[in-house]
Amino acid sequence: MKTFKDISFKEHERGKGHIQGLLMLDNGIELSVVAGTQICSAGKTGVRAAVDNPEDVSLFEVAIFDKDGNIIGTAVDNDDMILAFQSREDINKLIKYFS
Repeated sequence: MKTFKDISFKEHERGKGHIQGLLMLDNGIELSVVAGTQICSAGKTGVRAAVDNPEDVSLFEVAIFDKDGNIIGTAVDNDDMILAFQSREDINKLIKYFS
């Protein structure tokens, strides 16, 4: 089974100070895991702070997309479309839930 460690991060399209990691599950569901300013994330320098390295982030913002690329809600968080301040453990639970 895939885990947080399988997520490959790069600079987010917002530019420097923002990162995004994408993880495609075997069933076509994709997780987008982001951090940076104006994003519900936290790291060594604070909440919604600029980051360039996922190792400096403790909490991420996560969006989940179906196989057609549509964002989906989750039963695990009151049907919210975007999951704020998710830990690595939370993300591993999401991966398991949607696998």
